[in-house]
Amino acid sequence: MANFYNPSSLSLHEEISKDEKRGYFLKDRFEQDNELVFDVEENTNLDLTLVDFSSQDVNVHILANLKRNSSVNIQVASLCSQKYQKHFQVDVIHVQGDSLSRTKMAGINAGEGKLFFLGNSTIVNGAHRSDTRQEGKITNLNPLAKSEVSPSLLIKENDVKASHGAAVGAYNESELFYLMSRGLSLEESKKLITYGSLLPIIESLGDEKLVEEAKNSMGELSL
Repeated sequence: MANFYNPSSLSLHEEISKDEKRGYFLKDRFEQDNELVFDVEENTNLDLTLVDFSSQDVNVHILANLKRNSSVNIQVASLCSQKYQKHFQVDVIHVQGDSLSRTKMAGINAGEGKLFFLGNSTIVNGAHRSDTRQEGKITNLNPLAKSEVSPSLLIKENDVKASHGAAVGAYNESELFYLMSRGLSLEESKKLITYGSLLPIIESLGDEKLVEEAKNSMGELSL
């Protein structure tokens, strides 16, 4: 797996002609506006993981164009603190049929900033038997936090599968009650729920050092 620790820029346009797994971990300063464009060729798979724990404003656009019998799995995890504004948009275009896409975004808004998870899944006319799903979830830890999750489906073909899901809110009180009834403190319960939403994506980075550093960054979070 190709891993990139805190690259200075994410802007690129690449053709993916063989199966590839790629992970980005953003922690320090990097360019604010970034666009990653991938043309995924026939019979090819791209697994892309982006974990953002940076202390700055962020604007990232990811676009994947899928040809016949190709697939993409995009995962984004973000931690927004203080008054930063973070904007992530993931667009997938099924240009040809028998293509598959999965997009999953999970975020924690811990300050008074703004966190946005947006995206479009497009299946063009003629892209038969394509399959797409987008889902996103943001947990707000501060009553002044502003977050939005807005996946969109643009479907121009009948013989396809398409779905999406979105959730924004504070902690689930019933989950907190259950964990606290098992002997955990309120702080421990909140951290366990937080870790549970981000860890599956973080572990997809595939690099032990990066995963451990991301876990440590979460451990420093005061809830």
